[in-house]
Amino acid sequence: MNQLILTKKGNRMNLFNKIILCLTLVLMTLSLTNLSRADAHSDRLDNIESQVQDALIKIKGMEKKTKDVPTIKVGPGLKIKSGKNEVKFGGRIHFDVGLHDADTLLTCEAASDSAGGGNCVADGTNFRRLRLAMSGKYADGFYYKASVDWGASAKTIDDNEDQTSVDEVYMGYKLGKSTTISLGKQKIPLSFAESTSSNDLPFIERAPAVDIMTDSSIGPKQMSVQLRHWDKTANYLIETALHGGTDLADTDDYDERFGYTGRVVYAPSFSKSQVLHLGAWYDYTDVDRNDVDPEWSYRIGLNVFDEKPLDADVGDDLGDITGMEHYGGEIALLYDNFWAAGEWIWGAMERDGAGKFGANAGDNCSSVETDMGYYELGATINGKRRYTIKKGGWKRPKVKDPVNKGGAGVHEIGYRFNNSSLSTMCNGYDSQGQMHTHTFGYNWQLTNNNRIMFNYILATIDSDGIGELSGYTIGESFNGVTLEDTTTQDIKALGIRFQTNW
Repeated sequence: MNQLILTKKGNRMNLFNKIILCLTLVLMTLSLTNLSRADAHSDRLDNIESQVQDALIKIKGMEKKTKDVPTIKVGPGLKIKSGKNEVKFGGRIHFDVGLHDADTLLTCEAASDSAGGGNCVADGTNFRRLRLAMSGKYADGFYYKASVDWGASAKTIDDNEDQTSVDEVYMGYKLGKSTTISLGKQKIPLSFAESTSSNDLPFIERAPAVDIMTDSSIGPKQMSVQLRHWDKTANYLIETALHGGTDLADTDDYDERFGYTGRVVYAPSFSKSQVLHLGAWYDYTDVDRNDVDPEWSYRIGLNVFDEKPLDADVGDDLGDITGMEHYGGEIALLYDNFWAAGEWIWGAMERDGAGKFGANAGDNCSSVETDMGYYELGATINGKRRYTIKKGGWKRPKVKDPVNKGGAGVHEIGYRFNNSSLSTMCNGYDSQGQMHTHTFGYNWQLTNNNRIMFNYILATIDSDGIGELSGYTIGESFNGVTLEDTTTQDIKALGIRFQTNW
């Protein structure tokens, strides 16, 4: 009996031991399976990592190959880029319309009746600028630009054969991130308005004071070598240039002009849209005494007729000009949607002191001097006028709501007063005219590349300016109006510009 009980207990123990053994084998099998799976998973991870590395190597190889494949961007204009090399094709079209309402002595009827064969304030249209340009950069620092202009620029009939001209052609090298040196026909550094592109001006033309003292005497575009440096953090600009004359300077009978120019700008920026601009510039140009071209002259603020009420042909009238000195002060303010600017410019033409002239043979103008300036102000709606320290001038607003996408574009209004006088240049040289102009402007910028401009101009010209334009002399009359020393005449003008650039 006892043996039977022990036998049963032994059988139970063997069964229990078998169960424990089976469970142990199952657990060991599961553990080995998991270890095998972990190894397989690790192998998969290693394989994926290897494939990713191979893919990255292939991508880098493709990037190196595609760096030399040109990319082309079309509209507006054309830009082709390959690595650090690029070329751009662009241009601008400025089509102007000018309508005038002039007082009696400045009408075309009065000019046709003038014994002196005068000219008049004429209505007209004009391609003010019609330019095609190519620019580019290459070899990690070199750049260039070539621009040709077919704009009539209000040439008279006698000048129609000269409708094509080199506007700018220069080459340069980038010495640093914000330092350049350039050589060729280019804009020399003078004046806030001249440093603002014609595409970005708030009015159709620059102020007459600026054009009188720069365009017809020292620039603004001359054959030159120029060094420029600017700093967008410290907000300053320094420009210097050594320049000759234009590319078409007639030097068969005299030496080409040679001059040097410098401009300094400081523009503390209180925020992106709040800037104060302070600037000054100076130019001295050496002139061959046989060069009779030096002059101060310009129009009322539109460029659809060529005659100029202010016209001092100093070189032709007096002769013996040996040098010209010009300098100016600039101030501008950008405050969110509001903007303002002003300049005053001084000029002098030196003579060698030996020349006599005209009826005043007993007098001798060793220095012929004048000064003039302007101020302007305005506001933008649905956009903001911008400022660039790189050029020290205005940039027109960006259009975030263009009309071709159902928007209103950007609207801009402005007012400018200009005071120009060539009346007291030196003892013995008669006054060549005095003019005040009030210009009211409205610009509608449809897109970033298209703009319509309207200018209403009221110009008041004194008797010397009237005589210069119309050919009438003191005491002569037309339709009951007699030209006297104290006579003034008004010109009311409406100018319209259709502008596109690409």
